Amino acid sequence: MEIQNIYDNLAFFSEYKKLRDNARGFNNEIEQPAVRSLVENMKDKKVLDIGCGFGNFCRYAADQGALSVLGIDPSKNMIREAASTTLSSNIQYLCLPVETFSTNLASFDIIVSSLAFHYVKEFDSLVQNIEKWLKKSGQLVFSVEHPICTAWPEGSLKKDNAGKSFHPVYNYRDEGQFEQTWFVDGVRKYHRKLSTYINTLLEHGFAVERVLEPMPSDEQIAQYPKLKIHRVRPPLLIISAKKR
Repeated sequence: MEIQNIYDNLAFFSEYKKLRDNARGFNNEIEQPAVRSLVENMKDKKVLDIGCGFGNFCRYAADQGALSVLGIDPSKNMIREAASTTLSSNIQYLCLPVETFSTNLASFDIIVSSLAFHYVKEFDSLVQNIEKWLKKSGQLVFSVEHPICTAWPEGSLKKDNAGKSFHPVYNYRDEGQFEQTWFVDGVRKYHRKLSTYINTLLEHGFAVERVLEPMPSDEQIAQYPKLKIHRVRPPLLIISAKKR
């Protein structure tokens, strides 16, 4: 099984860390507030964070009273950073990809993932596993790059004849792997249609509860102008689903 681990590429990680160290960036201003708005009360719950990165959500879950929090990530760089900034004794980190993770059935009340599933080749298998890992009526909340964005890997906006910016969509129905340049060349991700994300959940024992496509407010753009691109098209798809 070939699993990409781009976050252990030193050049990539160095630039990515600079991006995340900016407190007014995309993740802190748009993605995390939207994800957290959907997560149920975590007090006394067992929580799994898939693709935990720097451990920000793990620490948030612990602060919200979670009984235990497990963060998994394939990147040694990420796990090292997460562990170095975590003091809570009820948080554990494991360095491994979700494709090789295994645990007992019905181990978690809540499973969360931020911007990780578009790196996973087999979404169908992943959802089947998550359904097994969750307790009955357990919650899954995840964010991915919006399918409108993954259908245009180049990422840059274009201008029409009137000079107005627009975001192209190219071969939306053609799902699968693509490569893009993001800090370094050859970053592999997977494009899926919106319907694929939702129908896969429905087919494997989940009820979809909420779907968000968050975009920056006028106030956020005024404070952080680089966010303006995210008003042209939704950058994120965030789904909350409940195990039936």
